[in-house]
Amino acid sequence: MNIKEFLYRSGIRADQIFSASKTLSRSTGKAKTVFFPGCSLSGYNPDYVFNVRDYLTKHEGTCGIITACCAKPLKLIGDDETFRKRIEEVNSALDDMEAETVITACQNCYNVLRDNGGGRNILSLWPVMMKHGLPETLRGKYSGLDVCVQDSCTSTPEIMFSVRELLSYLGVNYREFPGTNPKCCGGIQAITSGNPSIGREAAIKRAAEAPCEVILSYCASCRSFMSAGENHKSVHILDLIFGNGEESSAKSNLVNRFITAKRLKEE
Repeated sequence: MNIKEFLYRSGIRADQIFSASKTLSRSTGKAKTVFFPGCSLSGYNPDYVFNVRDYLTKHEGTCGIITACCAKPLKLIGDDETFRKRIEEVNSALDDMEAETVITACQNCYNVLRDNGGGRNILSLWPVMMKHGLPETLRGKYSGLDVCVQDSCTSTPEIMFSVRELLSYLGVNYREFPGTNPKCCGGIQAITSGNPSIGREAAIKRAAEAPCEVILSYCASCRSFMSAGENHKSVHILDLIFGNGEESSAKSNLVNRFITAKRLKEE
């Protein structure tokens, strides 16, 4: 491991320590249903975290929020011992909330919690939204908008299908990247290699394959990496549902995560 890789992985470990601290890892009170936005969505747009919570409360009953990290980056760099410790802390916090169902916005969080969630019912947000539907005011709102869908490389057929159903309701004309299997946005390459430039190169290469100008992701990390593409716009599906269809965040990931946790503390 060279010095660049060592420093990058040390940065990941430092971020994971901070992510597990009370500064960023907070939760609301007891609730059988809990929204788990993940670090990337909390870091992209704090408003969306609370918009989703309100949506789920309307359709699923009282819904709490926990801003913990699923700790997958630790697993990707091979630190299994700390990963297990962090997962135990997450499950302990969910136990304190008396959570029975956890709804995730991130496909990595979905997979990690599904495999390590202490027997809880782990759901992805997108099939849940497809089941309950979107407001009538959003039907066809983005008619004429062409997007290329960047599927998370850890996604499932059910999740991919539900995202496209939501886009159809919004009036979006969605197109597909070449090939039949999702490709990583570059995030996993950056972490596993310990070299962010490798991840950025992968992101630029992936974005260049898009057959239209707008790349739409339903993973906030994918949205971030796809923004590296030249001559492309990178948006999140929640930008269409709760925003105006444009990239929404002007603040840094860390600042937005702090804002999200602060708002939870103040509730």
